[in-house]
Amino acid sequence: MALKLNQIRRRDMLRAAGLVIANGGARTIAAKGGRDSKAGGGVFPRAAWVNRVEKPTLGETNAHYGRFSGDNMFVLYKTLKTERGGKGAFEAQEAAKTKRVASWLREGKPGFQLRDRQLSAGAWTLMNSTKPGEGLLSWTRISARTPAELGVQPLVASPEETALMVKAAARFYGAGLAGVAPINENYVNHKQNGKEIVFEEADVPCVTAKQFVIPRRMKWVVAIAIPMDLDLLSRSPASIGEAATALGYSQSVLVVASLAEFIRGLGYQAIPSVNDTAQSVPLAIDAGIGELSRLNKLVSPEFGAAIRLCKVFTDLPMSFDKPIDCGIVEFCKRCKKCAETCPSRALSFDDEPSFQTRGPWNNPGHKAWFEDSYKCFEFWQHVDNGCAICLAACPFTKTPEGWLHDVVRATASITPAADHFFRVMDDAFGYGKQPANVEQWWTKDRPAPGRKA
Repeated sequence: MALKLNQIRRRDMLRAAGLVIANGGARTIAAKGGRDSKAGGGVFPRAAWVNRVEKPTLGETNAHYGRFSGDNMFVLYKTLKTERGGKGAFEAQEAAKTKRVASWLREGKPGFQLRDRQLSAGAWTLMNSTKPGEGLLSWTRISARTPAELGVQPLVASPEETALMVKAAARFYGAGLAGVAPINENYVNHKQNGKEIVFEEADVPCVTAKQFVIPRRMKWVVAIAIPMDLDLLSRSPASIGEAATALGYSQSVLVVASLAEFIRGLGYQAIPSVNDTAQSVPLAIDAGIGELSRLNKLVSPEFGAAIRLCKVFTDLPMSFDKPIDCGIVEFCKRCKKCAETCPSRALSFDDEPSFQTRGPWNNPGHKAWFEDSYKCFEFWQHVDNGCAICLAACPFTKTPEGWLHDVVRATASITPAADHFFRVMDDAFGYGKQPANVEQWWTKDRPAPGRKA
């Protein structure tokens, strides 16, 4: 245990323990499916301490906010590396990385062995075999028979009924959480794959040689969260740890493709999207999936930061969900654990979020804790795969079944004074750290996927 328990301030411990009792620990534990569960219609029940609010807890915008290019570090990095390191800096880095990774493979470095690397490669298969507007991510019907082909009319139901129905389908296809929000055009990228993304008065979405066309009648988006494997995620930044992220992306493809085809089969239009087309985080925040955090990523009360986000745009009328407030933003102001554990020091240590961006990868005009993605990607280049240390380190990244974790989440949502205590205890119990034996994952017993009641 890296932090001795006698380092925990006695005053904080007693205060938090009293607060848990005073706030009715047993009541909050049993509150799943409580007063806010109606928003999910019983499909995605939320605890009573997850409050629905009119506006997101973080994300204030100003006149500079608008549609973003959509370019990320995969697009920007080579140019930035050349600007900062000089001509040939990127190529030299790539050569050094290739040599380093080959050495790790020959040496059998734990977490970077051949089987570890290929576990991740296999998990990426579905995601890497798709492109926006093509294949499983087609913007038009793939195989579902239309209502007309079946001899019936398109589905007619109330917005509340259709929202419940679509969420039930999303859950069946593999979603951990799903919510419905209105499409905000400011969240939609300018372009992708060298083509413009435009809104037009059209009946169906289409992909042309120069444009991705979204019909203005598509006013709804189903935001979806796919939980990632915490056991694997905790082994980041090793190659074996990236397998959790890779499979999360591939599962996202399966979920949005299936849900889009389901909606088309009801007689409506649907556009499946993973990381493409629009910014997933603000859409998911508006749909009540979670709150924007110090990570400048979404954190949900059920799964913390260990989720991948995806979405489906549609013209199927549904009732909207509202943003939530469960104390995550307030907790982030005091915690800073993700910033402290980040090996590249890419995350903000500021007490309060601001409008000050860190580079061209940030969309200006909204308040957040902005990250230095260049530093983050520099570390990715060193290990030759993604890093998820910050996601695993987040104190909210816990299994949702643990009753004690529910007490902590509930108390943090209504009692910010206890936040310091919970952060200290998170460290004391060793949460968010890479296991000592990274390779032990291969020999662990794990249950086969089973049926759900």
